[in-house]
Amino acid sequence: MAEGIRIENLVKTYGQGDTAVHALRGVNMSVAKGEVVGLIGPSGSGKSTLLKCLGAVIEPTSGRMTIGDRVIYDDGWKVGDLRALRRDLIGFIFQAPYLIPFLDVTDNVALLPMLAGKPNAEARKEARDLLEALDVAHRAAAMPSQLSGGEQQRVAIARALVNRPPVILADEPTAPLDSVRALAVVDLLNTMARQFETAIIVVTHDEKIIPTFRRLYNIRDGVTVEEGPAGSLGSDGAGKS
Repeated sequence: MAEGIRIENLVKTYGQGDTAVHALRGVNMSVAKGEVVGLIGPSGSGKSTLLKCLGAVIEPTSGRMTIGDRVIYDDGWKVGDLRALRRDLIGFIFQAPYLIPFLDVTDNVALLPMLAGKPNAEARKEARDLLEALDVAHRAAAMPSQLSGGEQQRVAIARALVNRPPVILADEPTAPLDSVRALAVVDLLNTMARQFETAIIVVTHDEKIIPTFRRLYNIRDGVTVEEGPAGSLGSDGAGKS
């Protein structure tokens, strides 16, 4: 498979001198188009910092990030408009769906392409097509407050996919869900990754879904190690040394 995203020797240091905090010490990762990869690690290991760097929310200190064949960071940002980068190349799925409460389901999904300049009717059609693919088209006219937790997360997945980004970052997307709904979300992510050739990184502590990943990255002390899903993990979800 072609690469969706590659991270090479990514470093993030907060502060300077004796008070410097080395959050990322040289992270290396690659995720192919159509692949869903898990990212695990204890609290304070650097997961949140890595996700913020990948999402162009904060600037790394050094290293290189590539999406497809486009270098977006190489010891400095290589794109002029970070908001457009986040809008067009990176989708986000969070622990909470963060749907806009005064917009119906269709407009929650259609809002991003509308903001990108797509005609409203075209954006809504694309939103409805995604809702159909995610089996929530029957809720297209509903308000977020009328949805179940599982339905809200499906709408959030549709919103992340609607601009067809090559990369999606999912931060604890199954944390509020029971086992059945959590595994259903993982199945959806795998299906959508293959269908849209999207590279998806899932940050998780959820032991229910960890065995479902074909590849895992375990981050400790700001460094990643690639591991197998179940056989190479200890009972606490940490990699064996």
